[in-house]
Amino acid sequence: PGAKWAAMQSWRSQFHTLKGREPRIWFDRCCIDQNNIEMDLRCLPIFLSGCERLVIFCGVTYLSRLWCIMELFSFMMMGGRPGRVDLV
Repeated sequence: PGAKWAAMQSWRSQFHTLKGREPRIWFDRCCIDQNNIEMDLRCLPIFLSGCERLVIFCGVTYLSRLWCIMELFSFMMMGGRPGRVDLV
C-alpha cells in the first residue's frame, strides 16, 4: 500500500504541475463493490465513459485479476487510446 500511495502522489504532483490543478479521479476500488464485483462489472462501461484517461497503478497482481483486465478492455473498446493510458 505504501508504494502505491507514493506512486499516486508522484502522479498527482506531475498532473498538478502540468495542468495547474488537482486531478478529478474516479477510484474503481471505491466505486466498485469489492464483495460483488461481478454485478458492478456490468456498469463498468458507464463508469468509464466519463474518464478522459485511465491511470493504472500496476502492481504484481494486476494482470491476474479479471476485473482489472475488463476495465482496461472496456476503456479501449469505448474509444480509449493507448496514449490515454498511464501505467504507474
